[in-house]
Amino acid sequence: METSIIIRTKNEEKWIGECLKRLNEQTYKDFEIIVIDSGSTDKTLEIVKMFQVKLFHMKQEEFSYPYALNFGCQQAKAEKYFVFLSGHSLPFSKTWLKEGLSNFTNNNVMGVYGPVWALSDGSIWEKLIFNKIISFTRNIFKRRQIIKKARMGVMGFTNAIILRNLWEKHNFNEDYGNGGEDGEWSGYWLQRDYIAIKDIKFAVYHSHSLGLKALIKQWKYWKSLSKPQSFKFPEFRE
Repeated sequence: METSIIIRTKNEEKWIGECLKRLNEQTYKDFEIIVIDSGSTDKTLEIVKMFQVKLFHMKQEEFSYPYALNFGCQQAKAEKYFVFLSGHSLPFSKTWLKEGLSNFTNNNVMGVYGPVWALSDGSIWEKLIFNKIISFTRNIFKRRQIIKKARMGVMGFTNAIILRNLWEKHNFNEDYGNGGEDGEWSGYWLQRDYIAIKDIKFAVYHSHSLGLKALIKQWKYWKSLSKPQSFKFPEFRE
C-alpha cells in the first residue's frame, strides 16, 4: 500500500461522513484511512463505522496534537506517503489526492499542502476572506508554489502530504502538544534544503463559522503556536 490518510477526530459528526465519502470517491485508490478518535460524545463514531477505516481510540488525557499523529503514523501500513486531513475538511475534487501526490517529482520535495476554502456553513467573513479576497490572490500565481522558507501556514496539517521516510527520521515534536507540530516539522526539513509545494488543486473546504473578531483571535492563537506549549483544550479546532 502506497498511502495512509490519517484523521484526528473529536465530535466531528457534522462533516466526517462527507469527508470519508469524498475520500472513497477519489480516482486514486491505493490508500487506507486511519481515524484517531479522542473521546467523541456525539455521533462521530457511528458515522465512521459506516466506512472502511481503521479506527483507534485515544483517551482524552493521553491526547495531544503531535502525539495523536505520531500514533497514527505508527499504525500506518503505507510505504511512501502520509496524508493528514482534518475531520471537517472536504477534498475539493475526486482527483484531489491524485493531484497532490503528483507533486513528488524529485527527491527534495518533503511535502505538499493546499489552500482552504470556506465550508457551506462558514461565516460571511470566512467566505469573504477565503473565497473572495484570498482566491483573487491565488489567481495571480501559478497552480504550484515552491516554498523554501518556513512561515506561518506552511504545511498546515488541515490538508497535507509528507514522505513516510522523513517522518521516520524526524517524528512530530511532542513538545508542541497544543499544536504547531506541523510548522516545527516542516521548518526542520526546509532548513535542510528540502522544499514544500503549495498546490491549488490540493485544496479543501474547511472553516469554523467564526466572525471577524474571532478570526483575528484565531490568527493570534495560531501565531502563538510557533513556540512549544503543553496541550490544553483549544478554543479553535484545527
